[in-house]
Amino acid sequence: MHESEPINPETLEDRQRLEWQTMLASVLDGDVLKSEKTRIAVALESSTEEQNNIRLNIWLGIRAKFSGRAEEEERKWLEERRLRTVESVIEEINIFQISEEEHDTTSALKRVNAVLLRLDAAQSLYPSLKAFYIDKPAAMDSSFQARCDTLYTWSTVLWSLKRQIALLRRWTGSENLDVTQPNTNPEIPIGAHSQRNSRNGSADLADGTTFVERVLKEDSIQKTFEKGFLTTVHAFIGAARDAQVNLSSLFTEMNLPNFEHELVPLISFPTKLAQACLRVRLDYVQKLKDPEVLIIDQVTEDVKISLGLACTLKRQYEAFLAPDPGGKWNLPRCISEDYDSTILEALSVFFRLIHWKLKSGVKGIYFKETDVLEAQWATFNDVSMTVVGGSSLVAEQLCALTNKLMVRVTNYFETQVRVPTSEQMSSWYGKILDNVRLRYRKLQRFARVLTQRFSNSAEYNLEGVLLEHFISMLVATDHVLVYTQTYEEDGTYIVAPNVLRDRPDAIRRILLESFHVNEIMTDDGIPVMDNPDFIENDYDEAGYLLVLSPRSQFLWNGLVLMLELPKIDLDLKDNRVRLVADGPQRRLAIAKQQFAEVFASVYENGDPIDSPLASLPCLAEQQAHVPVVNRELRKIARATNRLAEAIVDSVHHVRNSLRVDMGCQELLENWYSFASEHGQHAQKYMERSTLHKFNRLLIRLAISWVSFICDDCDPTDRKTFRWAVNALEFTLHRTRRNNIIQMPNEQFEMLRQKVASCMTLLISHFDILGARSTLEARKEKERQEELLRQQAVNSRPDQEPGFTASVPPEYDDSLLTLGASAYTDINVQLFWDKAARSLRDLESGRARVGAEQRVVGRVLDDEKPEDRSLVFLASSNSNISIRWQQGRFIGAGAFGSVYLAVNLDSGSLMAVKEIKFQELSGLPNLYSQIKEELSVMEVLHHPNVVEYYGIEVHRDKVYIFEEYCQGGSLAALLEHGRIEDERIIQIYTMQMLEGLAYLHSKNIVHRDIKPDNILLDHRGVIKFVDFGASKILAKNQRTMQRSRRGPEVVVNMPPKGGGLVNNSLTGTPMYMSPEIIKNDKRGRRGAMDIWSLGCVVLEFATGKKPWSNLDNEWAIMFHIGVATQHPPLPEPGQLSELGINFIKQCLTIDPMRRPTAVELLEHPWMVEFGEALMSYEEAEIATSPPAEMPAEEAYENATVARQAAIIQEKEVETINLPSPTLSTTTDSSPKTE
Repeated sequence: MHESEPINPETLEDRQRLEWQTMLASVLDGDVLKSEKTRIAVALESSTEEQNNIRLNIWLGIRAKFSGRAEEEERKWLEERRLRTVESVIEEINIFQISEEEHDTTSALKRVNAVLLRLDAAQSLYPSLKAFYIDKPAAMDSSFQARCDTLYTWSTVLWSLKRQIALLRRWTGSENLDVTQPNTNPEIPIGAHSQRNSRNGSADLADGTTFVERVLKEDSIQKTFEKGFLTTVHAFIGAARDAQVNLSSLFTEMNLPNFEHELVPLISFPTKLAQACLRVRLDYVQKLKDPEVLIIDQVTEDVKISLGLACTLKRQYEAFLAPDPGGKWNLPRCISEDYDSTILEALSVFFRLIHWKLKSGVKGIYFKETDVLEAQWATFNDVSMTVVGGSSLVAEQLCALTNKLMVRVTNYFETQVRVPTSEQMSSWYGKILDNVRLRYRKLQRFARVLTQRFSNSAEYNLEGVLLEHFISMLVATDHVLVYTQTYEEDGTYIVAPNVLRDRPDAIRRILLESFHVNEIMTDDGIPVMDNPDFIENDYDEAGYLLVLSPRSQFLWNGLVLMLELPKIDLDLKDNRVRLVADGPQRRLAIAKQQFAEVFASVYENGDPIDSPLASLPCLAEQQAHVPVVNRELRKIARATNRLAEAIVDSVHHVRNSLRVDMGCQELLENWYSFASEHGQHAQKYMERSTLHKFNRLLIRLAISWVSFICDDCDPTDRKTFRWAVNALEFTLHRTRRNNIIQMPNEQFEMLRQKVASCMTLLISHFDILGARSTLEARKEKERQEELLRQQAVNSRPDQEPGFTASVPPEYDDSLLTLGASAYTDINVQLFWDKAARSLRDLESGRARVGAEQRVVGRVLDDEKPEDRSLVFLASSNSNISIRWQQGRFIGAGAFGSVYLAVNLDSGSLMAVKEIKFQELSGLPNLYSQIKEELSVMEVLHHPNVVEYYGIEVHRDKVYIFEEYCQGGSLAALLEHGRIEDERIIQIYTMQMLEGLAYLHSKNIVHRDIKPDNILLDHRGVIKFVDFGASKILAKNQRTMQRSRRGPEVVVNMPPKGGGLVNNSLTGTPMYMSPEIIKNDKRGRRGAMDIWSLGCVVLEFATGKKPWSNLDNEWAIMFHIGVATQHPPLPEPGQLSELGINFIKQCLTIDPMRRPTAVELLEHPWMVEFGEALMSYEEAEIATSPPAEMPAEEAYENATVARQAAIIQEKEVETINLPSPTLSTTTDSSPKTE
């Protein structure tokens, strides 16, 4: 309605509303309200002015206090300074321009920072920027504001870039950021190496390592690139690009130099480092000779990570250098010319490493070849997207490698996987079913894959079908009768489609083979042999055979192919047609569809041919056409169904067993979830005949689950709510469609009652969950956080700049930093100088405390005992200098961390223990303890003792290099229970005895034998470690205890008087011998180690630690000290009589009568095992001897380790063998390339 149109109320209510509106308008337009509005506005304005005056007075008073003047004098001084300086500063900025002589970034930065400091000083003459702009309207001009912003941005970005470059130079030790330049380590070697340098007159040189070697040594490459420094470089470069592109017009107007000089080294540094890391990896691979699988896996992972980083940094580099459409960002190329070729070379090496691994012959590798390749697709795609020519190399190498794999897989299948007899099939599937209880899901998937791969046929019924019409339809569709001269005698005939008429080999293969391997790959790079849904599709039609068994004779008027075929049992009943496709799944479906089209043929003009036959009734949709295989598949299906039924049915037994125990609800819920999930999963693949029975089991499971929720669970527990929802959802799913109708009445009544109880439980939980209270609590928390943030902002003090003396910028180096002072008043300058001195004193005190607490580095002082100890440790003969690279973290102990490392010179893997001194106390003792342990390890060289390689000493840490044991400790193995195979116990026991015999022959007693100190390498060879508690026996039998064990293993016995005795007991109490507890010095050499060995073997057999029936370690020590008998021996069912007698001999109470390690090797239990091991070795050498036997002297008195070395030698030979090729001649034997 228009404003001027009259309003005519139609009702009384409308008239009342208009009167109310008129009254409101008169009130708002009245004089009273207008006068009040004016009065309030004046009051507010005066209040604001009064507040501003208060702030101004406070600011003025503070300035006067700083300058030592009265407030009135300060006001006059400010007015005078404003008149003299502000206008000139504004004018200077408006006409600011860098001259050509100052166009280098350093001079330009000084000029810009000088004018910005003067601007800061001018603005400091005002209490706020608002006051500054009110007093000087010219400063509000948009061009002045843009110039100021540009200068600030340019100065900040350039200073940040210069600072980053300085940090990089300091980090790398190179002025030009050369990561491969030697002698960049600022740390001067100490100990033996520094003394040699001093004699050569080069004591001031660093240790000769390059920066990239130090990076790989001190940290993993991933962590290096994840450091904040390298991620902030990316942000700085992005900020520089934005500034240069968005502010380019003002840069040009003020003649500001661009950032190219600083950006080029920053952009190129990450790619330099990544390329150098790749080069180190490649050089290392070139040095690999006779590589082991363990080393291959580690190096493959290293190369993969380096390739991924190199590609990622290359893409980042290209994004940085992408030109701006306006031409405002054009950086020169700053990446190495051979960067791409390095990546391609690394990719070729990567394929070589993968090939080595696949050739290694490791157990199970034949079934993991495609898994290994598929796991690398991310790397392949990465290189293809990043490097020109990368996709071609990936395709070439991948096809070549896949071809080699396919040849190997073909040979393997032809020799081992094929199962021509039913006995072999039964054995094969029987072995699979043995493991089904441990890996249900994996086995079910595998069985399904086998079923899909072998199910390549369907069976039709000829009952009630006119045979003449059926044969005429086959002839009309150009089918071919294959006359074999063997099957026809039994009334069996073979018919093939026209597409197979010229392919007799294909007919033979389809009929005789139960499955087919195709040496091609899908679009995703997956070999077809691992993808049964895909098969060769070179022909327009699917190839299939029809095997007929008619009761009556027929006349064939079509084409006939004469082909001799060996006879196999097809087990075909009378009046059946078996369709055998040339592949499973999709190929079978295509063949069935083409066969169905036989009965719906059309003329050439498209008119349908009248056929008296409909399609044949199908009796079996898919099955294996070879009866033996089909029977085994049915056995697998039945076994899988029985397993699924057992899992579902086991819940009731578990519930009945655990019902008497409280607190097992969560365990039972896990059982129900497991049974329901796997039951539904197994149901998808069951046959119709089995499905009805299994449905009843699932319904029973649903009723039991709901009953469990109602009867056995706590209704107030929130977890019960979640469990109830899961149970009800499963129940609903199981009772859908006609399942609920087929339930007996008593089952349905119980289900309805339990579901009702369960719903009541759910309703009771709705309020307990407290959705509204949770929302209110979250809002309150957000309000409190906002209040705290506001308080923090309000409590932050304002920082006020001042004036600085006018010094020509070209002579003022302080202008190169953002911390230059902008104050000119002498009193203010003195105040801030005093504050700066206080801060410096504080920082120096903090640094002094850090040095005292060994948080920061220091200079060695020979007068200090800890520094003398460090030099003493570094002077060890085992102090070495090698090129090595740090790998993944393995574990941490009381004195440091352990990492996997690669020796870049020898190509071997090592375990590196890093000990940082600042994290420890008692440095002098620690140095001597480390040296004493290493002095023991230096003289030990035996296959059953961990090998010690050397030590690398630094000022704040030390690296100890030892042999890497991948298998972990025996303690970790025993966490899973006892060792049930006695042969394994004998293998471990013989190795421990041989190791102890060697140690004792060197007059060394370990003194702390326990499962934690016994490691296994990747071949399963025992290694004794941790000689911190060992001692070397002198000729006069005096001993000096060496122990650096923590409180766990060093127990000091308090005497009766309450003080500590001088002698300490070293070892773990439950493995201690009686003479150690009683401090009895009698005993044969190493008797305490024999007792501990017996305790370890006892734990092997029983799975329990010795004296496990006692409460604590003190009770164990007391019991051992006063006892006259050994710990409880294993039960006869756990170990043989000879084995029990062996443990009993080890646990002889009297140390003088306890046998030695050499004597125990002659025990019948060990002699019997040694003879078995020798016969096994002789048989292996007789059948497949290695080309080079291990050295006799290296494995003297180490029989098990020698056998492991022979196996390893054969594995390395397998890796070095050339790949096989399929022979193209008539000779069936495979040849090598």
